[in-house]
Amino acid sequence: LAAKIEENARRIRDVINVFHHIKQIRSGKTIRPLLIDQVYIDRKNEVIKAERRVLKELGFCVYVKHPHKMITLYLKVLEKEREKNLVQTAW
Repeated sequence: LAAKIEENARRIRDVINVFHHIKQIRSGKTIRPLLIDQVYIDRKNEVIKAERRVLKELGFCVYVKHPHKMITLYLKVLEKEREKNLVQTAW
């Protein structure tokens, strides 16, 4: 769900594939692509159901206020806005 409300939304398929890949690495199995079969469809439906539950609990309010403007303001007040490493780390 979080991947969908940002500027660069992720597809459910991408999220499932990444988790499948991580699971294979952690279990020491040979890395193989996830087949588009009933198991995949079931996982996808589980993700969709979980997203709906979370949205319902949030009252469908998914607006996120990012601190970027405040960070920029603080850096200006501290006269550090020209220090690129600090700006990049803070951002």
